[in-house]
Amino acid sequence: MASRQRRSSTQHAAIETPSGVQTAPPVTLPPGGTATALAGTAAAVPTRHLEIETKLEIGPEASLPELAGRRSLTSVGLKAVADPVVHELDAVYFDTPELDLLRAKLTLRHRTGGDDAGWHLKLPAVAGARTEVGLPLESGEHDPLAAQVPAALADLVLGTARGRSLRPVARIRNRRTVRRLLDPLGTPMVEVADDQVTSTRLVGSDTAESGFAESPPTRWRELEVEVLAGDRDQLAAVVALLQAAGAQRASSASKLARAMADATPADPASAPPCKPKAAGAAVIVALFRLRGTLIGTDRALREGHGNALHDARACARRIRSVLAVFSSLFAAGATRHLRGELQHFGAVLSSARDLEVLHRRLTGQLNDEPSEYAGRAGRRIDEEMARLVPAALAEVSELIRSERYLAMLRELDSFLSAPPLSRRAAKQASSELSTLLAASWRQLGELVDQALADPLDNPVFHEVRKGAKALRYAAEAASATLGENTVVFAAAIEEIQEVLGEHQDALTSAAWLADLALQPETDGVSGFVFGRLHAFEQAVAAGTLDDFSDAWDRVEDGELLEAAFGR
Repeated sequence: MASRQRRSSTQHAAIETPSGVQTAPPVTLPPGGTATALAGTAAAVPTRHLEIETKLEIGPEASLPELAGRRSLTSVGLKAVADPVVHELDAVYFDTPELDLLRAKLTLRHRTGGDDAGWHLKLPAVAGARTEVGLPLESGEHDPLAAQVPAALADLVLGTARGRSLRPVARIRNRRTVRRLLDPLGTPMVEVADDQVTSTRLVGSDTAESGFAESPPTRWRELEVEVLAGDRDQLAAVVALLQAAGAQRASSASKLARAMADATPADPASAPPCKPKAAGAAVIVALFRLRGTLIGTDRALREGHGNALHDARACARRIRSVLAVFSSLFAAGATRHLRGELQHFGAVLSSARDLEVLHRRLTGQLNDEPSEYAGRAGRRIDEEMARLVPAALAEVSELIRSERYLAMLRELDSFLSAPPLSRRAAKQASSELSTLLAASWRQLGELVDQALADPLDNPVFHEVRKGAKALRYAAEAASATLGENTVVFAAAIEEIQEVLGEHQDALTSAAWLADLALQPETDGVSGFVFGRLHAFEQAVAAGTLDDFSDAWDRVEDGELLEAAFGR
């Protein structure tokens, strides 16, 4: 029984980090799982390409160094250079009038010419690499200004665009000279693209009939050095050679970012509507970061990533927690509606996410049961999950394509662009944020007193967990201002949250098993196993209360509170 107790504890999946990354492995859902239920319905299936490249700038008349036979290149396996190939590329970039995609570091284009003509959506870089999602052009699709963004790509950026229409915003024509560096077998390993770029902004309505006017052109030259079948060492060697010849790192992450530099609205987070060291400024900057994370989880939901439900729900909770704990920094009632919409969003995600957690939990516990019993019980659990999970995921899929959800994202934008700050927001951040966190801590303590007064099957423990989570998230958001002691305090609160999460998961699992055992489809052998698991979950729930008392005592340590709040 002790080994099973340890396994149950490690399986609790509500362990969340400040970055919103789930530390436990993702769940394998029944057929029709997350990827199937949350993906769009477009017939065309996009291709995906991981792009590892370095962008450089170089003078318009500068000569490139000879690449063939250079010792620095041959030493990393680049033995020859193919003959140069010239492409004439014509790309029209699509975005919202507010340039929501560009501000989120996405680019969406319709491009002709070259060997990869088509629609390309480039996602934000991760660890020096960008994912490019592509679709071929449709037959007869000649006028890019009149083209319609393919449904699969439009859906992928629907949340990023906040539901706003996508229209042409820039045209970039490019004379590209490609040189490919080869290994001894003649395999292309690294590509150097020498781009002579001409960009124009497109001004006009979003209807093809009205047409678009092009601004005066802007011209520049840049180099793109991309890994093909090679590696990062080869990429670095080529980049170093080009930099030695006078090339410099590009000042913009993309051609579109450079073309639209003067037209891109400034990020309000860079100039909060109060003094930089004021409490309001600190909270608004934290909310801006969380807003960016939320938009990233939107794309993950649409693509059916394994951790997407967890990450999106956790991020929504973080935003709600910051708005709740620091609500007095805003006008009375100003956060109520937004918090309600975030709560609704999280509740819809919770139905599917809770099934993920439960399925993994029970599957792990069955490993300790006799195989002749566990197999039948496991199949019965899988059958029930196959019935419940697709419906829960379909509800999520419908929500993230609904006007209510998109309106919530726009409301969050509006809130951050013109935050309704109260007079308290102008107070010094270090003292005011500490004061508000201390008040939230006292409220949590009152809930704990209620729970411990009658600890057996007390629903107040669930409220304690939610309060602990809100306090932890708010403390983490304030840690950039308050420092390392706040991080330590948040980690101690996280321990309380995890213990009570295990308590809640055990109670939920026990109740679900009891219901499943009573269903007519459940045979006697499966019901017997469910009874054993039910008893185990009840024991886990009872045991976690002792763990909670220990964790609470550690947080109540006077030195920890003194360091966190200075009182």
